[in-house]
Amino acid sequence: MSAPLLLVHGDDSFGMDVALRAFATEVDATERIEIIPDRTPDEAAIDRARLEAGTMSMFGVHLAVLRQPLKAAGRSTAAADRLLALVRDLPDGSALALLEERPSRDITKPPALLKRLAEAVKERGGRIEEHGAPRRGELRAWIVGHAARTAVRIEVRAAHVLAERIGGQIWETDIERGEMTRIADSELRKLATYAGDRPISVEDVEALTADTRPASVFAITNALDRREPAAAAEALRRALADGQPGLRILASLAGRVSDLIVARDLVASKTPPNEIARRLTRGNTRMAERIVDAARRYRGEELDAMLTGLFEADLAIKTNVMDPEPALVAWLGEHLLAARR
Repeated sequence: MSAPLLLVHGDDSFGMDVALRAFATEVDATERIEIIPDRTPDEAAIDRARLEAGTMSMFGVHLAVLRQPLKAAGRSTAAADRLLALVRDLPDGSALALLEERPSRDITKPPALLKRLAEAVKERGGRIEEHGAPRRGELRAWIVGHAARTAVRIEVRAAHVLAERIGGQIWETDIERGEMTRIADSELRKLATYAGDRPISVEDVEALTADTRPASVFAITNALDRREPAAAAEALRRALADGQPGLRILASLAGRVSDLIVARDLVASKTPPNEIARRLTRGNTRMAERIVDAARRYRGEELDAMLTGLFEADLAIKTNVMDPEPALVAWLGEHLLAARR
């Protein structure tokens, strides 16, 4: 028997909240109770969702919302069974929504429990929606479409600039995209109020929208690969301002410089390309080619000095001689900026 049941998952936080509001309207919910797990596993949160879902309202539908159901289940088999039973045993007339927001970096690898939960929802006649945040190059079209849906007029070029300032052109895979559409929606509303009766222009965006592009550690190593000191310095500034741990950045840089040194040695010894790919990137041929190309932009002694400098920076940080930020900035200045000049 079907039930008013919704499973929403993805990394688009704003899109998921819009879907929840639409579902609440669809089932004519007059009451909505949200349950958020405090820990993992959290069987108490699942039990509370069961209790709220079974509660009937005198004046309309009582909607129970369980956010992060996979966190509530955790790695506990008992909690996972309890979560699936919540769906399978949902009383007639009850309304339940499950919202699972996932990290952008993991969006292509759905957990096994999510698949089982989706099957249980489908068996009960519920609906499953996936809301993925726009990827690189997709945010401008989303902004144009969302503006049309909300009766906001915006020039196409202005939408492009807005998307760029929010981070729509960033391609690194370690950034979180879940809040981009929410930020875009907020900025559109602000800009529309400022523009009044005319379309939002590029000048409006430049005057009112701050650059909130998310930081990426990969952006630093990618700039290192391309030997672009200015881009590396900017990516490092953003990462530190965003609160990325200095030792994590340092470890990423050390790993990449080590790969470049190994790549130079393998190419010098005429190692076959497939063997280079196996030893450097576990068989990823395209990534191995990128590292080999990057290694050719540096002399062997430069890479050795860079790696030694990173070890010295790591020691200075761990012995409290320097804080992570000045240690990283000093390394970048000595081994990339100064070398470029």
